[in-house]
Amino acid sequence: MEASIPKIIGIMATTTDGTVGKLNGLPWSYPSELEHFRQTTDSHIMVMGRKTFESAPDSLFKKKPIVFSKSKKILKTDSTLKEFTIVSSISEFLAHLNKLQCHKVFMIGGAEIAEVFLKNNLISEFILTKIHKNYTGDVRMDLSYFKQWQQILLTKTNDYSIYKLTNPKGENNELHRNT
Repeated sequence: MEASIPKIIGIMATTTDGTVGKLNGLPWSYPSELEHFRQTTDSHIMVMGRKTFESAPDSLFKKKPIVFSKSKKILKTDSTLKEFTIVSSISEFLAHLNKLQCHKVFMIGGAEIAEVFLKNNLISEFILTKIHKNYTGDVRMDLSYFKQWQQILLTKTNDYSIYKLTNPKGENNELHRNT
């Protein structure tokens, strides 16, 4: 029996102009949105960029995370987290992904890694929180990637709406082509 390739699901929050971060953190604080993130990603492998990994609390990771780092160096000095995998390219990530025994992996950001995954058509679904209020920030994501994606509203509050977006190009299209 052939091993199945894990589904890659993106999950991030953004303002309407694409702001996703400020000073290596979030420019907003919505505890219920963060709880949704934790419940959705809990006990799943997460993949992220180095800056996202270094700014995230260790308690976020229940399974060994995968971290993109061009230099393969992690500067998270206050971490108690001993086990994580560092990759420096999509090809290295895909080789590692093929070894994993899981059904889904969550790409949690930041914007640079999200755009690499979106450009390479590696994400089949994206859980996108749209923050209703505009916040200033120093990191933005190009939301034009989602123009053709089907949107289903999952939750709406006064502060944000959470959508499930589905990639019209199919599930992990590039992954299936390259294996």
